[in-house]
Amino acid sequence: MAGPTRKYPLPAGVIPTTPDGGTEDIGSRVREKAPAAADRGSDSAPVLKENLVELAERLVEELDTLGPREIAPVVRRLMALGNFGLEALSARFPGPLWRHSLATDSRLQRPDEISAIATALAAFEGEAIPYLARLMRDPTSKVRYYATVICAAYSSPRLIEPLMQASLDEDRECRRVALHLLSAYQHEALFLNALGELRRCAADGTQPLPIRRRAVSALTQLRDEASAALFVDLLADADRGIATACRVGLRVLTAHDFGFSRDPWLRWLAERGDETRIQWLIEGLGDGRANIRLLASRELWHSTRFLQPLSETADREQFLTIQASYQRWWSKSHPE
Repeated sequence: MAGPTRKYPLPAGVIPTTPDGGTEDIGSRVREKAPAAADRGSDSAPVLKENLVELAERLVEELDTLGPREIAPVVRRLMALGNFGLEALSARFPGPLWRHSLATDSRLQRPDEISAIATALAAFEGEAIPYLARLMRDPTSKVRYYATVICAAYSSPRLIEPLMQASLDEDRECRRVALHLLSAYQHEALFLNALGELRRCAADGTQPLPIRRRAVSALTQLRDEASAALFVDLLADADRGIATACRVGLRVLTAHDFGFSRDPWLRWLAERGDETRIQWLIEGLGDGRANIRLLASRELWHSTRFLQPLSETADREQFLTIQASYQRWWSKSHPE
């Protein structure tokens, strides 16, 4: 994948364009921390660094007082300070909010809808990713949440590991956003590594119980079919909460429900474990329980976009009809 790509434009004038014939490296518009020591003499280094730190802090203080249409000149000056600007922005992130995030929002806020500091931080593009990763570990949930939201403005595999960690956050909204964003990276190799880390976390009895439960929930929400065998093992976990979360996870992943007993699950895995999740779901359309059939129908639609899910009022015959359609589709698209 190419380098980090911004999904949403920032206000006009924030990122200066390179003049025709200019020699600036367009791969990064972030300036170095300070001129090389050989260019200025070693005695001036502490003074210069202190001046740049103070300048960055003053600019961020000014930025906090500005509205969306007024920030571009200050953002350009901060970008010229490179890491000094990034440090100053991170120290005051997210700053005064232009509008609070609401549960009723139909989409995540863009950086330029959150605050002046969020807008400026995102203007640094890929250079801001290490700072976002650090902010996502901040002690304050508000900081972690908005740092996670800003990740939606990027498409970079470098965010997979920080987002995986955020999927275990104690704050529910942080977890929700992180899992939503992680799903966009499912074709990346690092995404598979993240799933492996979540599985190890769920299985590790030395981890705090809340962390293990969140790991099971994350694997379920990410529809990690490779977790099915792990969830069966954890049905016997000493913690009832872990066992319950794993039963829910198995129901979602497989569209089957054999309860808390491991034996029927192990027999089913021995027979069906080598099949794909799509095949499990197709089989689930014929289940004798309406809630399982409905779950299978919805999960198949989400995964394949082949047939619209049936309604809650549909009878079993209707589910068997679409099961036959799915079986024909699968046989045609996956000939043995």
